Amino acid sequence: MGLKIQNLTLKHFRAFRELHINGLGRVNLITGKNNTGKSSVLEALHIFAHGAALDVISHVLERREGNIRVEGEGRTADRERLIQISTLFYGFPEPSDFTEPIIISTKDNSCPMQLTIQVGWFSEERDSDGNLRLVPLQADSFDEPDDVAALVVETQNKKKRILALERLERYSYLSRISAPGSETQIPCIFVSPYDDRTTILAPLWDKVSLTKFENHVVEALQIIEPRISAVNMIYDENSNIGRKAIVRIENIDRPIPLRLLGDGVNRLLDIALSLVNARGGILLIDEFENGLHHTVQFDAWKTIFLLARELDIQVFATSHSWDAVEAFQQAAAETPEDGALVRLTRRGEEIIPTVFSEDELAIVTRNRIEVR
Repeated sequence: MGLKIQNLTLKHFRAFRELHINGLGRVNLITGKNNTGKSSVLEALHIFAHGAALDVISHVLERREGNIRVEGEGRTADRERLIQISTLFYGFPEPSDFTEPIIISTKDNSCPMQLTIQVGWFSEERDSDGNLRLVPLQADSFDEPDDVAALVVETQNKKKRILALERLERYSYLSRISAPGSETQIPCIFVSPYDDRTTILAPLWDKVSLTKFENHVVEALQIIEPRISAVNMIYDENSNIGRKAIVRIENIDRPIPLRLLGDGVNRLLDIALSLVNARGGILLIDEFENGLHHTVQFDAWKTIFLLARELDIQVFATSHSWDAVEAFQQAAAETPEDGALVRLTRRGEEIIPTVFSEDELAIVTRNRIEVR
């Protein structure tokens, strides 16, 4: 079971003019000060794994920028959309200045992959069969009010897709799993620190309920509450939130809403369900320590390391917590050659990565060398 991504290159994405990371492991912890691009690395991987599917791009934009709906139509509305999409590009280019494409790539000898994303203007024309198609315009031809702004996505095999920006608004991202029809390259799930409702986990639960993977979820919850013996997702008839998680606890006759047990156990449900649903793919965890007391972080990391190997998952997580770093090192020491810590450091306009192997990380934590 080889790693999906052994190295990563980002060009002109978010804060990165150019970033090269080598020596990635099965479980990777990304650290660094504020504004060094930790979450941006996860976003790039999310977009990359899903082949720049519009639902994923919409989710990335909404998670940071909020509502992406634009009033009006035509060229004026497209210019507003370009301002929104510019936040994905290095330097926040003006609508008329998208000259450098985003490039996300990995150079594994057995399966190199590259994704290129750029912006273009197109006119809508009908072919001889009457089908509507988008025809690229020259740089000096952006005059017609009906011109269409679009993302041009090119993959490793030179296959191109043209995605009109107006379609971004059609995607209300209700699930972390890409919508049917998106061109997924690698199974990938993103765990956000901002999700505060267990209801969004219902589709993930449905995929593992009554399977052997259900036990992994229960065991993860037992890290915080050992008395939990079963979990389920049910509809709440007295609420408009949809489905909620409930658990069976020893010596309590009726099921208990999981939300009553606190943020930590709900965070573990999020991570555990995402882990078992990401089997054979990639799991992305932003701000790992969110909701988790330092005393349970070692066991949480240990579960991640064990399931990552058992289910063939590559994990990328971010943190700025020393407790998370220390617990990560302790768990990594029990699974040799699986863990890597990536520290991002800003030097002027550049962001420089430093990769620590497990042996180096042991020295870092023993001597309390700052890597956050």
